[in-house]
Amino acid sequence: MFAESERLAFADRAAYGGDSDFVRVPVAGMTDPAYLRDRAKLISASAVIAHARPGRPKGAPPRIAPASGEIPSTSDIAVADAAGNVASLTSTVEGGFGSSLVAAGYVLNNELTDFDFVPTVAGAKVANRVEGGKRPRSSMSPTIVYGPDGKVLLVLGAAGGPTIPAQVAKTIVGVIDWHLTIQEAIALPLIFTNDDTLVLEKGTMLDAMAPALTAMGHAVVRYPLGLKANGIERIPGGWRGGADPRSEGIALGL
Repeated sequence: MFAESERLAFADRAAYGGDSDFVRVPVAGMTDPAYLRDRAKLISASAVIAHARPGRPKGAPPRIAPASGEIPSTSDIAVADAAGNVASLTSTVEGGFGSSLVAAGYVLNNELTDFDFVPTVAGAKVANRVEGGKRPRSSMSPTIVYGPDGKVLLVLGAAGGPTIPAQVAKTIVGVIDWHLTIQEAIALPLIFTNDDTLVLEKGTMLDAMAPALTAMGHAVVRYPLGLKANGIERIPGGWRGGADPRSEGIALGL
């Protein structure tokens, strides 16, 4: 069900996501509870969606998504200070050494690769098409989660190209729904899909699920994923950090 929800979310993202200074992004429609319930009804615990297509949220213009082509090369940090201020920052140069240009000590990125280079599909304008002065769509998902008391509960983010939203969602589910620590949730293996192929993180407990998922109709592949999530969670008396055991990241407290 997690994988199927990813497929539906990525279908909407690919169709409607883009620089809101240039295109109308139907955020209210895509996050409307009624729309989300309708999308959730497409998910079955015993069958597979043949092809995950974008929905038609309220306010959505006609859109068709082209094929995706993202490149991972990202860093992330989640932090809190003694005064209770928090921040989640995700930064990327895209490919190795970005555009291979340096300005004022900064390596300039080559994020232009995050654009969709096909401007129209079937007569409909692509939301993330190239335009002068436009920001390309990105998978970066720095996130702050508030608890029912209105206080910050989680601060998290990740690196890993298109796997980032799935890493963040997996961690939130692990902490909030499964009552894991932030470290345990980040360490969970990842099921990832943004199309009709289901990727299981190789060498984890997910390997054992492959036959059953294949029997359900999923196109299953298994390979190592370049994951790098980081986060902190509020606990009585302070904060607890977590860093991805797959990466060089660590949690520090002063």
